[in-house]
Amino acid sequence: MSGELKQSLQKFLVVDDHEAILQGTIPALKEKYPEAEIFAIQDAQTAYQQFEHHHPDLLIVDLCLPEKPQAPAKIEVGMQLIKTLMESPLAPNLVVLSTNIKPLVRLKPMINAYEGGFAAMDKSLPIREMLKFVDLALRGSIYLSSELRSRPEFDRKWIEVLTLKYQEGLTDKAIAHKMLVSDRTVRNYWIRLQDTLGVYDEPGKELRIQIEIAARKIGLIN
Repeated sequence: MSGELKQSLQKFLVVDDHEAILQGTIPALKEKYPEAEIFAIQDAQTAYQQFEHHHPDLLIVDLCLPEKPQAPAKIEVGMQLIKTLMESPLAPNLVVLSTNIKPLVRLKPMINAYEGGFAAMDKSLPIREMLKFVDLALRGSIYLSSELRSRPEFDRKWIEVLTLKYQEGLTDKAIAHKMLVSDRTVRNYWIRLQDTLGVYDEPGKELRIQIEIAARKIGLIN
């Protein structure tokens, strides 16, 4: 297949609820990939439907998205969309374009083992940088910023403990019940979190609050 014909078959989905971003991103993509079909989508529900329909070569996805039209934009929605896409057997190439890419640290094990291309960048970077990341992803490369690469990996169960504690307000006993583990296992998760976050007992400071502050700072919880 010639390079020209291959390019003519490319399909890109750009998922962002900000018109200004779409107005900057799509013309730049059309200029660099003039034969590609490019679709603009503004919510996660439509994005997944279009992904299933078009089987695109590349998705450019914001992390903060509405679940459906007219709904409020939330980081959890974008994170779930990306996770769902990465779990697809199609393994599409992905570029995350967001004002805050820190929450991707929660998906580092998935990203490192991903079979498609994956790159993440801050929206504040110039369009030419975005095009470089698109090239990387289309080649099947994995690229994370030094900020994300330097972050340790966190077990998904540790993150579940943080979410249940600081976003749902559960006690350790309730967390253990919900996760179907023992109280001792939950205590062990807290110790592992404390060690990995580098949080230590300090006079006059509440340890669990320090863990929460550290976890929020690096994007483990919102």
